[in-house]
Amino acid sequence: MEGIIQLFQEFADNMSLETSGRTTESDEVFQPLLIKFQQARENDDNHQDLIHQTIPLCNEFIDTVEKVTFTHMNDFQNCLELLHHIESIFQIMLFIEDEKLLTREILFASLDLLSKPQIHSYLNNDKHTKLPHKEVYKCINNLLLSLVYNKITLAPFVNTDSTTRKYTDIFSAMYKRVKRDLQFSIDIEQLTVPDNQTTCFILSFFWNLSDRTVIVPWLLGIGLVESMLECLKIIEIPSETAQQILSIIHNISRHDEGADEINKFDGLLILKNIQSNSSEALDDLNNLLISMAIALLSTSKQIRSDNKRMNKILNQLLQITIQAAETEDHRGEYRFHVSEPLTVFSKLFVDDHSLEYVLSHAETDPQLDITSTINLFINLFMKFRNAFTEKNQLEQFTCTALLNILWSISFQDRYKTKLQQNKDFLNAINSLAIDNGEKIVDEYVSRSMESMTKAANGILYNLNEISDGRKTDIVDCHLVSNSGGEKPMIMISYAHGNNPFCDKLLVELGKKGNLFGIWIDRNYCSSNEDLWEKIALGIKQSNLILCLLSQDYYNSKSCRKEAIFAIKHKKSIIPAYIGEPGDCDWLGMPFFYLFHTLSTLQKFKINSQYLL
Repeated sequence: MEGIIQLFQEFADNMSLETSGRTTESDEVFQPLLIKFQQARENDDNHQDLIHQTIPLCNEFIDTVEKVTFTHMNDFQNCLELLHHIESIFQIMLFIEDEKLLTREILFASLDLLSKPQIHSYLNNDKHTKLPHKEVYKCINNLLLSLVYNKITLAPFVNTDSTTRKYTDIFSAMYKRVKRDLQFSIDIEQLTVPDNQTTCFILSFFWNLSDRTVIVPWLLGIGLVESMLECLKIIEIPSETAQQILSIIHNISRHDEGADEINKFDGLLILKNIQSNSSEALDDLNNLLISMAIALLSTSKQIRSDNKRMNKILNQLLQITIQAAETEDHRGEYRFHVSEPLTVFSKLFVDDHSLEYVLSHAETDPQLDITSTINLFINLFMKFRNAFTEKNQLEQFTCTALLNILWSISFQDRYKTKLQQNKDFLNAINSLAIDNGEKIVDEYVSRSMESMTKAANGILYNLNEISDGRKTDIVDCHLVSNSGGEKPMIMISYAHGNNPFCDKLLVELGKKGNLFGIWIDRNYCSSNEDLWEKIALGIKQSNLILCLLSQDYYNSKSCRKEAIFAIKHKKSIIPAYIGEPGDCDWLGMPFFYLFHTLSTLQKFKINSQYLL
């Protein structure tokens, strides 16, 4: 933070020389604030009181600046003294790490200060704002950003935070400032941005904010993604700015909605072009960031059509995982946390080809065989299995990713034995399968990942183990009543990502309620307790299974589990596509007794007689 104050000191010194010969009187507006800040500093040991006094004073300071004429050197000196007070208190706030709720309070209060109209004026380069005022706003903006981008890594978030749009305007002003500065540096043919400090702080802020996946939606739908991709086209790739932007794009790609928005603006193609056309200019870190983003943005079909590139990426990811597994803080090369490659694996392992390559063919140092690779994931899981006893978001997310990876492995008959032979692993999975979820942090989970309890039970089911005191081969009790067999029962198997279509489908099927009954999880599963047992009973007691196929369905291990269970019990199945067929390799089985393509609801109405 000291460098921020230093820049204002240099500006103040220059302005003092210009005003030294003037006879105007100094404004006394800052004097009451100086006294208040000095009084606040007396409570340095009481962090909560210090924060509760400082935030309103910062707000008052920002409002006071425009009242000062800055025509006397004392105006600059008083302002500088106030900024030093703020900087000193912010330094104290930076070291508040254990008090999570206080950290969260600091973060949101700072974002509120950044949202003030005076900061907007500075970021937008408002021509009506006088130069001294701009410099003060610049200083306070950068001090706040320095505080915020540090606190955002520690603040606790919940899923409901992602829905706020309170800070859209300030985020928009920030990224537009970056884009404008970068374009200006290109126009004047300079490698660095003239106002590099603000640009650097903004990008660092977006970098750390986007690293908190649960709040990535804050950055979506505001033009930031499109602007960052456009910036990648014009800047020098071997630069700190490029690394910051690539890190932001990679972080956003870890969120499903973020990946959707990046692909909307041809982000996958842009990243592939950079990797192909600027290979010599790319350092290892930027190349790795691009590789991970490409993996997260690609479909299974795209992955298989670009085997050479994707195999290289999978090699890199496994190497990072090996390195991170050996460190105390589980961070490997370039300080990537082990959760970052694991997040990619949890998505890619929905595709059996990617899973097979990593377990059997990936090239690493040291070279791992199948057993060693599976043990790598098992051992990592064993390290993180107690993450749910404490409210640690990162560790719980890491454990959930590992459970989903191991669930994908458990679908493969050739690898099951290696999981079944590890009794400590099975005991740990059993304990998580019966967890009541009271200590689970409300954290974002991607479409390709299931919850801890679902994944644990899925593993036990695939391994034919005992779960919660009951065998996973469900006993025949009557969850669904068929009214003495008067009406047949249709069970709908679907991905929750297709809820809107399913709602419309239920309306149409409901019109034929005199001919058949409908079993769907939303009507029979009111909680997560015994969820799979209820679904399995629904399948067993239904006469027909209607599988609504989509890419979301293929990517869901729960849907895969339902389909396999239905086939195992020789149920009649109608597979019906929603929209385009999509891409799936695990459906390469005797699945299709009947085949329909449902492009629209109207088409379903036309074909529905065949269902009846």
